[in-house]
Amino acid sequence: MEAIGYLRVSTVEQDHSRQKANLQRIAHEKGWELKRVFAEKISGTTKANSRSAFKELLEYAEKKNIKLVMVSEISRLGRRVVDVLNTVEILHEKNISLYVQQFNMCSIENGKENPTVRLLIQMMSIGAEMENGLRKERQMQGIQLA
Repeated sequence: MEAIGYLRVSTVEQDHSRQKANLQRIAHEKGWELKRVFAEKISGTTKANSRSAFKELLEYAEKKNIKLVMVSEISRLGRRVVDVLNTVEILHEKNISLYVQQFNMCSIENGKENPTVRLLIQMMSIGAEMENGLRKERQMQGIQLA
């Protein structure tokens, strides 16, 4: 099966090497051909459909008839529940399955949506949003103390 990967980090100081290595290893183990990896350095609070690499990923997937997108964890898609769910819906509308390393599962299997993955995506995206909110709160507290 042909797959493409999506990598995202939030700051220019961070790099994608761990995410890329993990997806390459998993693709190899599962016998998938990782055709291309799309990477960007942008906040997870930016909607996926506003990110240039993600838009490029969708165009490539349609052009090359790719049916599998790989991510290391759900927070790579975003840090807001509604954005993550909308992004997964965009993929599913195009009959593209999302493989999430964090779950070691695909969102579409045998042509059907995997309800367990749907539940996990919802729960983990809530966690990603909450984590982002707590980070912002700690940041504001630090600023006030400085």
